[in-house]
Amino acid sequence: MMTEPLFDSAQFRQVCGHFPTGVTAVTAVTGPSSGSAVAALTVNSFTSVSLEPAKVLFCVANSSSSFRVLMESARIAIHILSQDQEDVARRFATSGLTGAEKLSGVSWVPGPDGVPLLPGTPAVLAGRRNEVITSGDHVIVLLDVDHVHLKPTKVPALSFYRGRFAAPTPVPE
Repeated sequence: MMTEPLFDSAQFRQVCGHFPTGVTAVTAVTGPSSGSAVAALTVNSFTSVSLEPAKVLFCVANSSSSFRVLMESARIAIHILSQDQEDVARRFATSGLTGAEKLSGVSWVPGPDGVPLLPGTPAVLAGRRNEVITSGDHVIVLLDVDHVHLKPTKVPALSFYRGRFAAPTPVPE
């Protein structure tokens, strides 16, 4: 039995916003049998799950315009964005655009099985969807990682804090 919360969703969102999160760009491609559709979205609910085997997760709203493509995807890639890539985060967060429209004008190359990879990002993890867990109005997508790329950079990662994009203070060398 679930009890009614003593707060509304706006207050819950405001409280959760006090925890800074990283910002990632997620891309996906369905297999040829599904017409090879692509998805592109901004996600800040991302974390590593396991080293052996390599697994990560991210969460996405089941109302997302990218939801269907993600659920049918053959491959998914997660790109960790740097603070100078806020434009990519904003573009991929735009509602009403298809994945192909979001990728238009953004530099990308086809990766394993054709998944769009953004070469300008500091780090990329790609793989196959392992498990999807429904929780409330979101799903948790577990990804078996079989491809990683690291591009050393001195630019800090892009963060999201209290409803705004933010950049952490650079670490001195």
